[in-house]
Amino acid sequence: MENLEDVRKMIQAGVSSIQGLNERAAFKELMENVFLALWETNEKMYLDLRDRVIGELDCDLNRYRVQTGVTEKNSFDPSNHLMAPVCEEDLNCPVFRAGELREKIREEGSACLATVLIRGTPGEMESFLAHPESYTGRLKAGAEHDVALFLEPSRRYLGQLEHLYHLFMKNGVPWQTVNAPYFFKMADVCVRRIPDEISDQEEITDFGADFGPFNSKVSFGMTPVWNIRKLKLESMGFPVPCKDHESYEHVISIGRYGADNAYLVEEKAGIQNICQRGDCLYVTGKIPNEKRWDVYMIRQGHSMRIERNEYPVFENRQADSFAGKYAVKKGQPVRTRGELERFVRGFGLEHYIQYQGCALTGEREEIQETYPVNFFVKDEIREGGGRKKLTLYFKPVGKERWLLPDLASFITSEVQELYPEYECGGRLI
Repeated sequence: MENLEDVRKMIQAGVSSIQGLNERAAFKELMENVFLALWETNEKMYLDLRDRVIGELDCDLNRYRVQTGVTEKNSFDPSNHLMAPVCEEDLNCPVFRAGELREKIREEGSACLATVLIRGTPGEMESFLAHPESYTGRLKAGAEHDVALFLEPSRRYLGQLEHLYHLFMKNGVPWQTVNAPYFFKMADVCVRRIPDEISDQEEITDFGADFGPFNSKVSFGMTPVWNIRKLKLESMGFPVPCKDHESYEHVISIGRYGADNAYLVEEKAGIQNICQRGDCLYVTGKIPNEKRWDVYMIRQGHSMRIERNEYPVFENRQADSFAGKYAVKKGQPVRTRGELERFVRGFGLEHYIQYQGCALTGEREEIQETYPVNFFVKDEIREGGGRKKLTLYFKPVGKERWLLPDLASFITSEVQELYPEYECGGRLI
């Protein structure tokens, strides 16, 4: 019996074979109230199971697109409907005491006074950060005191990027490279020694720095932002035991925040599966008593027109196209130059850098100007040496020249996922 019509025909045949009217009426009432209701309930359960399986297999990656930007701390609105600081502590106003800084220096070797945005290319960043103790500054603690400063790359934001990758993996969502050039432009201003004239109880009320020829490229008071917000949510009701008598299914309501957004659940020992259906998250695993969950919401939408962004906002969304959807659906590899060009242009960065083609070269025959954005993804199968280089060429057209190599790095990191047998990189020509 494949459908309800077949069931009705079977019942009609049974009714026709009964001679007595009372028996026929009783049989029809039994079929109507018991058998058909049971069949419809079973059919509904089957369809729900089918939709659940299809829903878990059908993953719309554009729902998980990540937008990134950078903004001034003082002008950022915490009620922003879309963006949030990558590191929430950035919005705090820390108060430094000389004794606390000295203690941190004894424990870690240095103390961070501030984090700055460096508006330079990767090459300029490298030369800027390569000179330890070569910059001067002044600490204000009552009086002003000279101090030696140095810069080092800020690892906090890159650590958040790596954490996001592990969240994607644990939640069973395919990873997409995040277009986050500002994460690689942040540097910590550090000291290794506090002048002896400053007592441990004194507060550092202000400080200045002289970075020589790089002063015009350094911006204080900036913080990277993205469309991800961390939530603390509670389970609804009691966990439901699964058929294996070991696992439990927990239901987390997300109706307050919107079912159109994407959600990732923080990794916990014992989690086996995470999926979203409607306005609820379902977490399955050997976790019998958990009630509170750390959930990361990837918000959908765009900035309001009244909001002003001094620096451009970037995203990792691929343009929708029939060819692109078909290739993902069928698992078609990108084999031709035309397919590769379609893939590269799909990121919508043509008003910054324009794709000019690609070439295969020997291991040492091409100098590439890009860096791996997915530095935390290790290829444990293929050896690093002996691979040919696949170099992508881009024409710089955007005004933000200090960001263009980073945008090329984002694209080449995505291409690297397509061609793991090559060492992929890029050059601006």
